[in-house]
Amino acid sequence: MLSVAWVEALSPWRLFGGVLGLWVLVSALASALGFLAERALRTKTLFAVPRFAGQYRFELLGSAVFVLTASAAVTLALSRRWVHFSASTPRDHLVTFASMTLGFQVFYWFAHRAMHHRRLVFLHRWHHRSQVTTPLTGQSTSLGEALVWQLGYVGLAALLARALPFTFEGWVGYLVFNVFGNVFGHSNIEPTAPVAATRWATWFANAFIYHALHHARWTGHYSFQSALMDRLMGTEWPDWPALYAQIVAGRPLTSLKARG
Repeated sequence: MLSVAWVEALSPWRLFGGVLGLWVLVSALASALGFLAERALRTKTLFAVPRFAGQYRFELLGSAVFVLTASAAVTLALSRRWVHFSASTPRDHLVTFASMTLGFQVFYWFAHRAMHHRRLVFLHRWHHRSQVTTPLTGQSTSLGEALVWQLGYVGLAALLARALPFTFEGWVGYLVFNVFGNVFGHSNIEPTAPVAATRWATWFANAFIYHALHHARWTGHYSFQSALMDRLMGTEWPDWPALYAQIVAGRPLTSLKARG
């Protein structure tokens, strides 16, 4: 708890600088790993389809909006004590991390599905400009969508902290995990062979093609991290394992309309 007290005692601007610095560092490391993986695993490319002109610049701008918004939200949550940290043991860290992991999956499916409704799709169009994804795609959003994400990062944490033993370390650990997975997970390669297409594995973590198909097809696969919510809500594409097998065999998809 000393770490929490020390962090909460910082001036808002120093706290914002620290949060921003950490967010940029994690995003940069995940992006670098993603681009290196795309070069190293060219035989496991997802879509052999050109990106749109200026896509990297476009995504960097959207990512800057997202990172600044998220850093401001976390800074406010800490400086104004919106999230109540009531525990500090290793077990409590695990409870916090696990509850955020599951809670965010539930939150994100409903938030993501809502942003595909015709009345809210304006929030999500920026992110879907990237039909062939890159490591920069993950956090490339409009300001409106970035604010929606903060309901999961901060709002969900505030609610869980009222019902469970909630720790600062567990929360920060989940945010780092979330950012890293979101950024690296948008790489245009499939590094997960050979177990990712098995049904038991996708209850916990998806193959990279799983979310890439959402960008290519626009509908379906609204989940974050795993197929859990898509299976429960009936929004999983049945042909993705066949496409996964094709990619693992070294045959990338040559059309955004590819079907398994």
